[in-house]
This record gives sequence, structure tokens and C-alpha cells, in this order.
Amino acid sequence: MSTSGNRQPSIWASVVSDDARALRAWLLALGFTEDLLIPSEGDAIHHCQLDWPEGGRVLLSSTGERPTPCRPGTSSLHVVTADPDAVAERARALGAFFVHELTDQTDYPSRDFTVADPDGNYWEFATFAG
Repeated sequence: MSTSGNRQPSIWASVVSDDARALRAWLLALGFTEDLLIPSEGDAIHHCQLDWPEGGRVLLSSTGERPTPCRPGTSSLHVVTADPDAVAERARALGAFFVHELTDQTDYPSRDFTVADPDGNYWEFATFAG
């Protein structure tokens, strides 16, 4: 395995949700913080920016707010964290479905787990930053 060693914090994932308010609350409970919220009609979210405290940002909007080929439940995201155990505890408290349990990887240096959000997107929280 070889990597460049360069971290690239400028790519932001974009996620759409049939219930963006519920997904927003779920992500906030996992440890994301809100930078911006632009509501839309009813309970819809036109645009929301959620920051991971250790770096990175997720953009969230309600399904149908803008033309996109993205559909709820089709994303897989990798979030780097120094403390996956703490995040896993918060995920358990939310009743998150664990796609794979907290594991120390043997073929690369990472401690990680993957959970599915309420829409079915996969969120891997890992010490591995590339």
C-alpha cells in the first residue's frame, strides 16, 4: 500500500434525503455541527452544510430541491475520526444499523465501522485518512 500522504479536505459530499430534517438530526447526534441551513417549503431543506469537527463537510438537501441524479440511500461516505469508538457509541445510542462492527483492520492501519443512516446511505467512520 502506498499513499501520497496529502490530505484533501476540499471535496464535500452531497447527500439528498426523503426526510432531510430527520437525517440532519441523525448526523448532528453523531457529532456533525451545522454551518448553514436554508429551509424550503414545509419541512423540506433546500440546502444544509454540516461540518465534521475533525475536517470535512457534508451538503444535505431534500429530495427534489434541485436537479440531481443522486437518490436517497445510494451514497457511501468515509469520515475520518481519531475516536471511532466514541462515534460508534453515539451511533448505538441512535439505534443505527451497523453494516460492519467496530474493527481493527489487519491489511491497512485503521479502526473503523460502518452504519446505515435512515435513508440507507453507508457512513464509514475510520481512523484511516489515506
